[in-house]
Amino acid sequence: MPTTGKTFVPHALMTTLIAIWAGSFVVSKVAMESVTPFALVSSRFIIGALCVLPFFLCTAREQRRGTLGPGLLAGMALAVPYFLQMYGVRETTASMGGFVTGLIVLLVAVGGHFCFGARIGKLAVIGLAFGLTGIIVLCLSGDPNPAATDALQAQVVQHNTIRGILLQVGSAIGFAAHILLLSHYGSRLAIAPFTFWQLAFTSVIAIAGTLLVSGISVDGGPVVWTASLLWSFFYLGALATGIAIGVQAKVQHKISPTHLALLFALQPLFAAFAGWAFQGDQLEPIQWGGGALIVIGVIIVSRDQR
Repeated sequence: MPTTGKTFVPHALMTTLIAIWAGSFVVSKVAMESVTPFALVSSRFIIGALCVLPFFLCTAREQRRGTLGPGLLAGMALAVPYFLQMYGVRETTASMGGFVTGLIVLLVAVGGHFCFGARIGKLAVIGLAFGLTGIIVLCLSGDPNPAATDALQAQVVQHNTIRGILLQVGSAIGFAAHILLLSHYGSRLAIAPFTFWQLAFTSVIAIAGTLLVSGISVDGGPVVWTASLLWSFFYLGALATGIAIGVQAKVQHKISPTHLALLFALQPLFAAFAGWAFQGDQLEPIQWGGGALIVIGVIIVSRDQR
């Protein structure tokens, strides 16, 4: 029985983190009604870096120096997909973003094969085919010209444009690359400084983008600091980034890869539920079908022990 308890706790914590990450799509859409994508990413990662900073300062200087190079490389792989995702969120519903993010598991399997020589079994190939079919279905269902639709249809469909879906796909590719880098470096580097460098680098890039490209406020005026905006910053920066990354580092290695992949298959479902419950997302049947194909593909890949 003690063994069962030790197994349950990491699974429960990881499931909670995945639910928090899934909710980020809804929270991000709310925040971007007031601030630009670059400003949102910079605030998120500044808060996340501050959460990790005490642990970073407790590590030896040698560990800080030794993790700087890998941390900056992983930070680059982390920054790009976040920017793509934030711009993609503006043209996709939270449900759609969650479904596309489910591709990460499939992409990690393929990337592990080409980058690290991991074997891909027949189940993984079948799962990848399901996932790619799902993406094609979602792209075909996207609205190429939302301005041309009538007012009622535009209100529902304009946030699922083909461009938005493709931005989310690019984001999933970047996140998969980041996961592969974590697998490559994470087992032999100190967690706190390695994590801090990633968050700090991403925040610096986002601050530069905010100052040089987008500005802070969506309408160019001063930011209105509402309770929902402050809550969004706390949710994304502290819960979904700083705290979540620390907990993930503590529990993820205690879960088998197969179980972990199955847990991540829940993220699209959590995101779809959050989008329906809090924003009234209304996906077309063909879009639900494409999302279901991605989830099925992830589950099939997770069963491939190779």
